[in-house]
Amino acid sequence: MRVLFFMGVYLPRPGGVPRNTHTLVSALRNTGVDVEVLAPHEEGDQGLSLPYPVYRYPRWPVKRFFTRAYLLWLLRIWSQKPFDLIHCHGIDPAAYASSFFKVLKGVPYIVTPRRTNLFKEERHLLHRYRNRRARRGLLKADRVTALSSEIQRIVESAGVKSGRIVRIPHGIDPTPFGSVRPMERTRPYVLALGRLVAFKGFDCLIRAFSHLADRRREIDLVIVGDGPKYGELKEVARESGFLDRVHLVGRKEGEEKLAWYRGARAFILPSYPGNEGFPNVLLEAMAAGLPIVATRVSGAEDVVIHGKTGYLVPPHDSNALADAIDLILTQKGVISPSAISTLLEKYRLDAIVDRYRELYGQVIREYT
Repeated sequence: MRVLFFMGVYLPRPGGVPRNTHTLVSALRNTGVDVEVLAPHEEGDQGLSLPYPVYRYPRWPVKRFFTRAYLLWLLRIWSQKPFDLIHCHGIDPAAYASSFFKVLKGVPYIVTPRRTNLFKEERHLLHRYRNRRARRGLLKADRVTALSSEIQRIVESAGVKSGRIVRIPHGIDPTPFGSVRPMERTRPYVLALGRLVAFKGFDCLIRAFSHLADRRREIDLVIVGDGPKYGELKEVARESGFLDRVHLVGRKEGEEKLAWYRGARAFILPSYPGNEGFPNVLLEAMAAGLPIVATRVSGAEDVVIHGKTGYLVPPHDSNALADAIDLILTQKGVISPSAISTLLEKYRLDAIVDRYRELYGQVIREYT
């Protein structure tokens, strides 16, 4: 079978969506699925070499005016080598444009919404128009794959029948974590990792650490990642009075990133609701055997079993976050490594790939 991934963002752009999708493309191709990618131009993509075809369309400033252009790209690729299915990662423009291509060429498509803010509050006409595009993209899809229970609930509330929704989360290969030595530091630390952007909630985490720091004088906070909020977060740490114990170490990749996971005492996800769909960092933390403290955002409530693999706290609540971190550090043995390992089996990449292969085959057979 030949599948075209239709992306709204892709490598070399940093972030979980490009990285996770590349991993899925590579794993599917290793099992014999002929996957290619349609994605926007990204800064630095001219020097990027990937072991599969990536077709790049211009990143147009106003998506709603360029639906015909997206269709032309789909027609161009299809005329060269017809594909059996489009897998849309995101709703607009991917699913919206694919709904018209389905009418033109009879090619089915599935949609994977990547975040929970699928619809905007309809404060003016443009929001209403955007929401109509999103609903069309969802309702015309042959299947919608929900990364989390929260996304499934939102998709169902938009009118998609439950029989056309399939729960498939992200997957991970835990093997590389076992061969990496833990990061060596003189002081123990708790870890957070992600883009330094507003919705990741790192400002709340730093404030939580300031509540905790006097109780846990031996522990540091390490935040791995880069982004536009670096300077602001540095200032929050300075104002907290614990700049010497809050370490923003920049973006890390490969074995160095795994080493930071392996050396940590616990992993913290302080995100705010709206932009998270399924934080893959939670799977990485579990693969490293770490207990987790996470806010109740999409995906976290599926991955973290409260009191067994970690603790869940309300978003924006720095006091609750501090108390949960303190609890996870104080009550050793309460969070079970065996529970973490057992839960991780549900998210193994090979099992997720098998589920996608089965879904692709099922949808394609319905059109033959």
